[in-house]
Amino acid sequence: MATTNHPTSDSAKLSISSAIKPDRFIIYTSPPSALRLSHDIPSDSLTATICESEKTRASIIKNSTSAIRSFFSISKVSPNRLIYVTAGLAFDAASPKPFGGPKTHPGYAEFEGTTVASLLHYLVEASFKRYWTYRGREALDFVVRCVNQARELQYAGNADVLNELMLKGMKKAGHIPWNALVTIPEALRHRQETRSDAAISEVHFTPRLSPSKRPV
Repeated sequence: MATTNHPTSDSAKLSISSAIKPDRFIIYTSPPSALRLSHDIPSDSLTATICESEKTRASIIKNSTSAIRSFFSISKVSPNRLIYVTAGLAFDAASPKPFGGPKTHPGYAEFEGTTVASLLHYLVEASFKRYWTYRGREALDFVVRCVNQARELQYAGNADVLNELMLKGMKKAGHIPWNALVTIPEALRHRQETRSDAAISEVHFTPRLSPSKRPV
């Protein structure tokens, strides 16, 4: 019995093959670089740096969360306030995974903690797990940017912007109701500050005196 072959154009084959994207399994022969969040003193910023490879993942997360708390403790406000501000910056559907995603169920909706400590732990752990699983640093670098931006906003001194971000972080973390009137607790209120003289010091050059104006 003869079999009739229906001709398929090259363009049709191309469209079918391009529409089917099979899962790709990548096997790495070496582990990812061991990174840790730390306070870089020269730049006065939080950075992701290479640490000793023998450190456990649990210790990396613990040391990274401690670094963020220490970084925030330099400010006059409570570190808890800046952690909520960081969450307000990070918890958005447009953020990279694992925090972003569909508006109906973004990644940050997976967070179920009830304390500030659990919120900070989630921000750090989720970004590191993403890095360890996929090797992409996008989530890790995103959290670093949010932490640095939170402290920069604190030094900029715009209390209204900071309060809005803090309340946004508290609401999206599920720590306060969305529609309730909220009075900011004393411990989380804004405190004005400026950078230390060392952080904003500038080099001033004394103009050279002309011979006629030099002291004798």
